[in-house]
Amino acid sequence: MALPKKIRVEAAAPSVRGTLFLPRTVLKELSLGNGSYPLSFGAKRMTVTVRELESLPERGGKGGDPIALVSPDVLHELHLPEKKLSLHKSGPGLRFGYVLGILANVKAEGERVTGQQQQTFRNLLTAATQTGMHGYVFSPLDIDWEDLSVTGYWLDGKRWTKSRVPLPDVLYDQIISRTYENRSDVAPERQRLYKLLAPRCFNPGYFDKWQVHQWLQGSDRTKSYVPDAAIFQSVEQAAGFLYRHPDVYMKPVHGSLGIGIIRVQRRSDGRVNYQMKTKEGGLRQGQAGTISTFLKRYQGRLKKGPYLLQKALWLRTYQGRPFDIRLLLQKDSTGRWQRTKSFCRIAQQGQITSNLSTGGDALAVKQLLKDVLRDDKKVTKVMKSLNAIAEAVPAVIEKEVGGTLGELGLDLGLDDYGRIWVIEVNAKPWKKPNTQEGEWKDLALLAFQRPVQYALYLCKQHLEG
Repeated sequence: MALPKKIRVEAAAPSVRGTLFLPRTVLKELSLGNGSYPLSFGAKRMTVTVRELESLPERGGKGGDPIALVSPDVLHELHLPEKKLSLHKSGPGLRFGYVLGILANVKAEGERVTGQQQQTFRNLLTAATQTGMHGYVFSPLDIDWEDLSVTGYWLDGKRWTKSRVPLPDVLYDQIISRTYENRSDVAPERQRLYKLLAPRCFNPGYFDKWQVHQWLQGSDRTKSYVPDAAIFQSVEQAAGFLYRHPDVYMKPVHGSLGIGIIRVQRRSDGRVNYQMKTKEGGLRQGQAGTISTFLKRYQGRLKKGPYLLQKALWLRTYQGRPFDIRLLLQKDSTGRWQRTKSFCRIAQQGQITSNLSTGGDALAVKQLLKDVLRDDKKVTKVMKSLNAIAEAVPAVIEKEVGGTLGELGLDLGLDDYGRIWVIEVNAKPWKKPNTQEGEWKDLALLAFQRPVQYALYLCKQHLEG
């Protein structure tokens, strides 16, 4: 489907009210005549009089785009910015936009967005502008429900602008803190927003690791890819699991970034060595005389977590360092799953996780596999397994999960037998925000363009059906 017509919005004379002036060429393209039409921008809507812009019929805006003159009262009522937007027919009326809202815990100083997500937001908003959408970032605490509007932060060129904007047509959830998401003042506002905009919302929250394991274990398409696992219930039950498996990862069910993960290794003499990932990114190491001693020492933490117990795999290493394979799967402009990026994440020496955000290195999958396997047939076999997993896992999870998914991050491990395992599935995959020059630049940009393309797809499916 072609993109809607781009047009530059400017203010008409203050004396004019309730009117949208359009050039003759635009009226012809949209098959419009002078008259009254409903005009929408995000959640805001009003009836306007459309008239031909007779005095400046061929005048172009910046970059040669035509101009729409909008009376000041319409600009104010719709919270319509003076910028380049798309304009298209929507049912019996017209629509500026679409409007993309990026939900986040916004950090700002004045009108300028700050914090670790700033460049991520810039990349997404730039992609939105390129499609003719109006995108902004906002907090669920800044919504005015009576006015159906919100205080949003958007880009005017490269400069941040803070203004009142209508609630969006489509929502991309980029809240990356479980603590913030579950706050008593945030959760109700977020739920109300989802209820209003469903099904035009995607990536609605974090996964429960145990629930994901059960989904994948319960499907014939994916059960062969997941290692043995259990949820911590008691010292006795966990001890049985640790006796069956001498090397185990214990993961917080609701954790992220590897924080709180414990690796437990039972020695032949019955003693236990363990490593624990701290909030600061370091490793705390310890030893216990027996499995029961270790479990009793940490049973409060393990039960409260709650914790998932997962059999450790005999995974290949790269130059003596642990690595995993990360697949970034995203939906595209047709609503279909695509593999945007695949790369290997190599842990820093002495680390038990390979998160790039905590110091891991990235390397192309084929390059690493060739170095590790040293056999083209084995590399081809592994790549086929990756393709199968990239198709099967999203299909299984999407069938089970509530809400709409737009992207997933898969962490995979390669064992000594050349078999691929699903270690973890991430609902909020971290995307490298810096897009410096180099061979990965186009893929880095695509990782931000695809969520916007999918947002546009949702608008066309559910607002123009």
